[in-house]
Amino acid sequence: MFKFIHKGRVIRVLLLLISILYMWFMYIDIYDIQSCISSDKLKFLSMILIFVISILAKKDVLNHKDLHLLQIGLFITVIADLFLLVLNNHYILGISLFSIVQIIYIIRYKCGDIKFVIRKFVVIFISLLIIYFMVNKLVMKFDFIWVMGVFYAYCLISSVVEAFKVYRYKRYPKPNCYMILIGMILFLLCDINVAIYNIFNEGLLYSISSVSMWLFYLPSQVLLSLSGYDYKFL
Repeated sequence: MFKFIHKGRVIRVLLLLISILYMWFMYIDIYDIQSCISSDKLKFLSMILIFVISILAKKDVLNHKDLHLLQIGLFITVIADLFLLVLNNHYILGISLFSIVQIIYIIRYKCGDIKFVIRKFVVIFISLLIIYFMVNKLVMKFDFIWVMGVFYAYCLISSVVEAFKVYRYKRYPKPNCYMILIGMILFLLCDINVAIYNIFNEGLLYSISSVSMWLFYLPSQVLLSLSGYDYKFL
């Protein structure tokens, strides 16, 4: 019991640190000020701490298969953020990694049907590739990143739908089902703002979305990282 109490305190300290980083980089983004540490580095550090929260889980989890899927998803998320946030390049690779994250979360929320899920998304991706090459060859040229954007959007929406099913059909106990549902809704809101940010190059919507992305994103990742714990032990 001492170990579980001790771990609970460690998690609270990590959540406090993440909250401080969150307020710090949001302040930088909102007021567009210079800081000794850049906003992007603070964001990436907060994501590493979120991943640490997930790897602290051992015996105090709902089940180990669920935990491993969550940890893999968060690890790939950190790698994707490294490319998109810190290195600020390899956008197609970053979107591809986030697509894989959503597929992993779909498998997690469905509590099975791994082969069916993977087969389904492979077929969808290949279909998009065929359409891309046909349009590119016969109609007009367009960037492949749009294909990845459409594929990711489908993966994300499918993941959010499964999160609603988690809540509706009580596939997870409380508060885990709430964490998953709210976390995925915030994830969706984040990516809606990412889309707005990339569509508009200036103006009010551009300014709001540039701040709102991480306003929603970090809380979503915190909730997801906590959704694998069995709270009878914390």
